[in-house]
Amino acid sequence: MVPTRFHKSKHLIVFLSLLGLFLNGAGSPGHWQLRNGKIIPFDLQETSGAQVVEKPKLAGDLDGDGDSECLSLSGESAQITDCSSATLWESPEGWRVSEAQIADVTHDGKNDVVLLVWRPFRPWPADRFMPYGGRIANHQNQEGQSCQLILIGWQKGEYREIWAGSALAKPISNVLVADLDADGLLELAALESDYDAYQKGGQLTIWRWIGFGFSLLDRSEGRWERLAIMGDGVHHWLFSR
Repeated sequence: MVPTRFHKSKHLIVFLSLLGLFLNGAGSPGHWQLRNGKIIPFDLQETSGAQVVEKPKLAGDLDGDGDSECLSLSGESAQITDCSSATLWESPEGWRVSEAQIADVTHDGKNDVVLLVWRPFRPWPADRFMPYGGRIANHQNQEGQSCQLILIGWQKGEYREIWAGSALAKPISNVLVADLDADGLLELAALESDYDAYQKGGQLTIWRWIGFGFSLLDRSEGRWERLAIMGDGVHHWLFSR
């Protein structure tokens, strides 16, 4: 049967519809904010000034002496320095630090170093004697490496690991910190994927410190490759693409 103009038009409409669904599923570029604990689109008409992409903070007073310390990444190692030649702390051997920044994510008025770390999988200590242990055994890649969020801070006269989350069920990337709902407290945003995933990026997630760890506030339906925080001096919002 020879295709008619009607059939050609119908096929074109179906193709364009499927293409639209694919592009939406892949995560079209968008702007997002946090409102009532939910990720919703952000209307750029609400902006009151120049739109600026904000970079992660790499300097701040970490030990409370009034002077700034600096954070740097060298290869897969993180260092806290006096912003000159002295190294005050360095990440341990065996840590593969992929992202680092300075922020008060625990809302206690003190800056901490927020590290995204890959390191050998560690089961929960309780798994040694629990009858049904091993609930996080799959929280690692094929190389036995787990993704973890770790906070380094000044405590008892030295820099130390003040909090380390368990191996994440799903690894994250593009970790960013900002006050996304204008409540005066910082939230943590990241893209969440799967171990050994071939695609970059993942679903947009937003987390908040609840006193002993981070709690997930919301997770998007779409998938994005990159994430950035933007601001205009009043608002903060997320840009994904």
